[in-house]
Amino acid sequence: MDDHSVELDEETEFYCTLLMFTNVTNTAEIREKLIAGKLQCCIVKVALVTDAFQVIVAANKAALNAKRNQLITKNIYTEVLFTMSMSKNISRSLIEFGISDSDKDILVLLIYKLDEKEAVMKEILKSIKGEKVSISRLQEFTDANLVKKTYKINDEELQNSSLLDAVVSKISCKEFISSKN
Repeated sequence: MDDHSVELDEETEFYCTLLMFTNVTNTAEIREKLIAGKLQCCIVKVALVTDAFQVIVAANKAALNAKRNQLITKNIYTEVLFTMSMSKNISRSLIEFGISDSDKDILVLLIYKLDEKEAVMKEILKSIKGEKVSISRLQEFTDANLVKKTYKINDEELQNSSLLDAVVSKISCKEFISSKN
C-alpha cells in the first residue's frame, strides 16, 4: 500500500490521504509553496508521527473545525499541524510539526472532497522531488524519543498504554490539557 486513504467524519464530507516521501531534494521549495498557499496540503515532520492514525485523528478534528467555521488557524492544513501539537501557540505548532528546509523525509496529508482527489494528488506529486514510499514504512522514520519529549510522555504512562495511544489521547484532549507553551 503506497498511500493511506480514509473518509473523515461524514459530517465533514472530506476524505484524507497520506503519502510518504523519502530522499526529498526540494524541501525548501515545497515549504515556500506551502507558505504562499500554492500547495493545498499539509506536510508533517515524519519523525513526530508514530502511526497514520495519529495524523488522521488530527485531520478529522481540523476538518470538523473547518465544517463548523471554528478554525483557530488560517486554513485546514495549518489546523492539522496545530491540532497535532500540544502547544496553544500557532507559530510554535507550525514550526514544531511542519517541515524544515533540511528535512529529507516527509509525510503529506491531503484533505479533499471525493471528486477532487485526482487533481489534488496530481499537483502534489509533480511538486515533490523524492522517492514515494509505502506508508507502511512510517515507523522506520519515527523518532520515539522525540515523540515522547514533544508530547511530554513518560515511561510510567507507557506502562499502561502504547506510544500511539498516549499521543492520540493528548491530541484528542488538547483543549482540556493546560499547556505552559
